[in-house]
Amino acid sequence: MARETSAKQVTAILSVETNFIIGIVWEQRPVLLRIKKLCEQLGVLLAVPEIALAEARNSLLQRIERHLIASQQFRFWLNDIARAAGMREQVRQIKRCLDGIEAELQRRKQLILEALEMFAQACTIVPLTPQVWARAYVRWKANMPPFKELDCLVAETLLEFLRKRRAKLSLFLTMDAEDFDHPELHADFKRHRTNMLFDPYAVIVEFRKFYGVA
Repeated sequence: MARETSAKQVTAILSVETNFIIGIVWEQRPVLLRIKKLCEQLGVLLAVPEIALAEARNSLLQRIERHLIASQQFRFWLNDIARAAGMREQVRQIKRCLDGIEAELQRRKQLILEALEMFAQACTIVPLTPQVWARAYVRWKANMPPFKELDCLVAETLLEFLRKRRAKLSLFLTMDAEDFDHPELHADFKRHRTNMLFDPYAVIVEFRKFYGVA
């Protein structure tokens, strides 16, 4: 079960969004895995919007479905190629490779669900409330950054969470600079004493300075 939020003060908070989750669960980016490990070692509260977790889950499962569909389409073309003289055995070998790829993709479906559950257990999942949804809807309809509907839900969820929490160090890491790197959003997070960062290595630098570790 995911860690629950409370109103008490914590020493440090790192808020993240969908790209961080995908980078951990699917891409296994070393720098993001390092940040997650540092959060665990240093006791940093890792705040993840509920909507970001759902978006990552849907995105990854849909990605695998697209891969499986592409594999089936490739099989269709292989059947046509196999009709040519002398090509049947080569096509059969390629299909055996496809069998292995499709089996691995099916296996990874389950692995993704398990990895997301483990990730959630190590984080504080910030719920999407009706009040947050209403503010996000107003932001989205007004074409305010971060512009996209899901991104507005992420932003408003975190802003509401940070309004209720106090930390000596509060960072928001997003790798979506195109949509989030706008003065209005920087100001919104600054009001809650939170610095927005776009480079994962910058998070490590901030941790080192704050905790005095190498």
